[in-house]
Amino acid sequence: MKPIRTSLEVGFSGHDLPHRYAGLRGREWRAIEAVDEFPFEDAQFDIVLMDGAAVSRKRVREAHRVLRSEGRLFFTVSEKTKSQDGYSLPDVYSMVRDGFNIIGVERPAWWFLRRRGRTLSICARKKNWRTLTHRYRPYT
Repeated sequence: MKPIRTSLEVGFSGHDLPHRYAGLRGREWRAIEAVDEFPFEDAQFDIVLMDGAAVSRKRVREAHRVLRSEGRLFFTVSEKTKSQDGYSLPDVYSMVRDGFNIIGVERPAWWFLRRRGRTLSICARKKNWRTLTHRYRPYT
């Protein structure tokens, strides 16, 4: 992965960025609330860090728009409720796969013990003409 120059944090209030994401901040970083339209030009960021509660189709599309080619989207989804803003976990996967290739899913070591509060950390790389796995691109 190339060095991270710029990053965008979406939906984290104050300085509550998870510790696991702290190392992903670029030299320049911006933080915004969970809005449906990001106030930035296209292809401005290397990394978008999104709060799991902020994940929605519009925000994933906006993340795709503001990421540079080969940019990455990181977010953590809680499976405790099995739903994020009306989306099931398979819906979250499908909305991300429309514009991104999921390259990593991290589960806690105790994932299969059926404890509450399980979370998935997802890393996805922006699809572009070199990394497309199919011809249809719903947004770019």
